Amino acid sequence: MKTLNICFSLTVNSTVLSEFSAQDKLYEKVLKNIISYLYKNPSSKMGFSFSGLQLEWLENKHPEFLTLLRQLLARKQIELLGGGYYNPVFPLLFPIDRTGQIELLTSELRRLTGKRPRGMSVLSSVWDNCLVPCFQNCGMEWVELDSSLISHQNERYLPIIVSENGKSVKILPSYRNLEQVIEKNISPEAYINSLLKQIEKSTKDDFHCAYTDDRIISVNTEPETMEKLLRSGWIFEFFEAAKGDFPKNVNLCLPTEFIRKSKEFVRSYIPSGVRADIAKWALKPYEPEEKNNTPLTIHNFLQTYQRCGALYNRILYISMLIGNSHGDKARKNSARASLWKAQEGEALICSPDGIFANNAMRQDAYRNLTEAEKYIREASPFKESVTSYDYNLDGREEYVCSMEKYTACITPRGGEINELDIIHNTGNYADNLSRIEKFDGVTDFYERGLFVEHLFDKDEFAEYKKGLPTGCGIFTRVLFEQTEFSSSRKEIKLKGQGNYSNLDLPVSLRKKYLMNSSGFTVQYILKNEGPIAFKGAFVVESNFAQTDFTTAQTNSYRVDLVSSGESITFDRISNQQSQKAISYMRVTDSSNDISFVYEPNEESGITCGPMYFRRPQVNSYLSQISGTTFVASLFWNVDLAAGMEMEKTINFTIITPKKSRGKKKQ
Repeated sequence: MKTLNICFSLTVNSTVLSEFSAQDKLYEKVLKNIISYLYKNPSSKMGFSFSGLQLEWLENKHPEFLTLLRQLLARKQIELLGGGYYNPVFPLLFPIDRTGQIELLTSELRRLTGKRPRGMSVLSSVWDNCLVPCFQNCGMEWVELDSSLISHQNERYLPIIVSENGKSVKILPSYRNLEQVIEKNISPEAYINSLLKQIEKSTKDDFHCAYTDDRIISVNTEPETMEKLLRSGWIFEFFEAAKGDFPKNVNLCLPTEFIRKSKEFVRSYIPSGVRADIAKWALKPYEPEEKNNTPLTIHNFLQTYQRCGALYNRILYISMLIGNSHGDKARKNSARASLWKAQEGEALICSPDGIFANNAMRQDAYRNLTEAEKYIREASPFKESVTSYDYNLDGREEYVCSMEKYTACITPRGGEINELDIIHNTGNYADNLSRIEKFDGVTDFYERGLFVEHLFDKDEFAEYKKGLPTGCGIFTRVLFEQTEFSSSRKEIKLKGQGNYSNLDLPVSLRKKYLMNSSGFTVQYILKNEGPIAFKGAFVVESNFAQTDFTTAQTNSYRVDLVSSGESITFDRISNQQSQKAISYMRVTDSSNDISFVYEPNEESGITCGPMYFRRPQVNSYLSQISGTTFVASLFWNVDLAAGMEMEKTINFTIITPKKSRGKKKQ
């Protein structure tokens, strides 16, 4: 009979946006109860994984909990796992950030408890073998990974050892099946018996490891499941059963304790991957794929969920700025600290329930990245620049404009601005979703950035003003070509071509960006390249991301207009509004007091209003409003004869709050 060693662990992770009420609930219903039980029952053992943010909260709100942790550690009754302080997705980080995040959490655990961790967990078991040298160099002896990443041929219920470039680390597969235990009402005794039978079956012909009778199973759970186990008393019965009913062949232990005394390890290679219940969401946006034989990685998520991919591009950009900075060391360190906050993995990857990194998580990450960029600008003399390189690694060069008040990225796809970060500790105003027919009833076939152009006929424009997708996508999906670029003049000239209406009339659009410290000027030259005249509407669309997350459908934007010499205001409107003869438009984000001013060279019409996006609810395929964007579009009537051109210019200015000065002493 094989001896079964059971390692029971709880993973507790809190994000930067976790509310105090949720933290208090977690403490009262889970942490307080389980730690009290362990303190009163010295023969019960358990592992815990906390993020750095959770430890911060515990130190401030419940220092008595940390006191109990120290005592239980001294009794060798619990084990604390390490990892990244802000719970990042390790394969996406540069080596210096991986090491820094691990060492930061290690130092915090040693400060709070007097002991450093020897094992670690990784968010959602996002794994890549290239992590092995980093983990070993940080003093980690083993890593907990979800069992779904382990091939069946290596499932021998022994620690696995993997290597890379002469470095090695042990892997402890963990099983997350306690939710099924609750659903099927399986008793602790029956559960332990099923584990014993599982081991006997899998090791029956395992001659390679025949000389060792010790086997190990790591059972991992998260707070939601642990709360159910505590409420039903199942977890207490489990510990008692393991200690009393199976004294000869069941043993409660801690991972490091077992790994250090283990005589056998299974040599293996674990391909890049992510745990199965999350990986199923990686191929279709917001839809699970239950059966899939293709190995899925974090990069599948970034390709499927473009907004998460855009955030990752921004993280890489700031990492590059910090790495290339040779200025003030203190400010550089502050920039890296803000970067690490932004690397929190919950902003890049979904939860098992299918609710993906929401707008609030991404916008918070963008704010931290903007703060990091401010520190870098202060570390050494800042010089405004417009550069051209493959910013998002799609094989085409983008234009990155680093100006006094903002950083913007202009993409050849549509010639639009797909990232706009205001250097005032705010997020990315171009971080917008697009509609999906399955959830929103219609599909947008373009990325909703700023300065996106359309050319509509009369009927198409009527549909557009109702918020419906329409037209053939001319210019929104066109790949603009560079005709001229001057970094010194901060000037970008692009040209896009397409066919208009069902007559396939050839048209072209020349588009010039001229950047300045507080905004830019955009000049358009629309030309009829065809043999006959046409009429229509030329539209310049800008989409402003949600920044007020009071509710999922909150609209924080106000629009001030000057129409025929009169002032008009649309404040936090909930539906589409239109107006003609506009000489001035100011879109204000009320939650951050930041304004965007449009001044066209000729009077235009405008149409504006919030657009709502629906996504699945937790544990349900039903959709609910999960975010908004504010759409503001300027438009002009077009009447062009064959070979003729029309020129329009928009001056775009960003207005940020002035720094408040202290009151003078009386």
